[in-house]
Amino acid sequence: MHIAIISVAPPYRGGISKFCSILVEKISIKHLVKVINFKRQYPNLLFPGKSQFLDSTKILGELCIDSMNPINWFNVGRKLSKGKFDLIIFNIWNPFFSPCLSIISLQIRRKSPNTKLISLCHNILPHEKTPFSNLLMEYLLNGMHGHIVLSNQTENELQEIIDNPNYIKCFHPIYDSYPSKINKNDAKKELKVTSENIILFFGLIRSYKGFDVLLKALSNLKKKKLDFHLLVAGECYENKNKYIDLINELKINDLITWHDLYIPDSEVATYFSASEVVVLPYKSASQSGIAQIAYNYDIPIIVSDVGGLPEIVDSGKTGYIFKSEDHVMLSQILYEKLLKNKFKEMGVFISSYKEKFSWKTFISGIENIYKKK
Repeated sequence: MHIAIISVAPPYRGGISKFCSILVEKISIKHLVKVINFKRQYPNLLFPGKSQFLDSTKILGELCIDSMNPINWFNVGRKLSKGKFDLIIFNIWNPFFSPCLSIISLQIRRKSPNTKLISLCHNILPHEKTPFSNLLMEYLLNGMHGHIVLSNQTENELQEIIDNPNYIKCFHPIYDSYPSKINKNDAKKELKVTSENIILFFGLIRSYKGFDVLLKALSNLKKKKLDFHLLVAGECYENKNKYIDLINELKINDLITWHDLYIPDSEVATYFSASEVVVLPYKSASQSGIAQIAYNYDIPIIVSDVGGLPEIVDSGKTGYIFKSEDHVMLSQILYEKLLKNKFKEMGVFISSYKEKFSWKTFISGIENIYKKK
């Protein structure tokens, strides 16, 4: 097939950009692929982080789309309609992009009716409330011939928003393009952490990710006299002071190392290699690429019972599930499993379990939804 993928991609940061770069690498083995990237993703005024861009100069695809320029949307749509594509995949992750993607898809449907349009839904409804998000997403998704959802959460939201959708569910694949795992002691030395049990919170910090829940769980865990340390690797996309104040209030400063920055791919292996377990204490979620990075390194996860997170955990074998925002339950799981070295035993099972999240299976899903209608 001749495929176009409309998505943010390098030089931009973030999970969707990373997902796109790996998808292109894997799907290009069988198909001819072109990436339609953004020349402007967000206006700087709306972007909460320090930078939208990776440190490297790598650019994937053609920088075409200006999210703030409606004339550009029509031009991009007309250009794509002349590209003789069999399939165009729209990466969907934020309602903010719905207007520009809707206009682009409309132009393609009008001028190239034989081209199939498929949405690849990472998120449908936003974690933080956005005005008119349901209406914007409804209009965009109704313009697609088919959909791929990555979790029960996005499946339910898709069915909520449009009637009788033509879709397939494929789990988020393993992120397997990072450097290989290294010796645990070497990783700890590099990160300057010495505790026996390293708990990892990885990724951008936003209110819905429940970082405060984990901090409260640590306060409970501190009373157990266990040798542990929390390693936090991720830039804060909101007011950092509220977390600093909470850390000070709970008197857990000595139990936390926080690297408040974007972690480049070259350093990801170090953080996961140093850790016993990765915690995802989210208050809302569809799915998570962080979980699939953990599985790539055969590291167990602890997740809250929201969205699609419980779907990817074989409880007691690849990780554990706790009730969202229940910091007492989270601290109890951490204490019991760290005390009995349970996390150390899970790696062997995870190494076989993660095969169900292969890119081969995911790409077969894309091919199947293309043939379906």
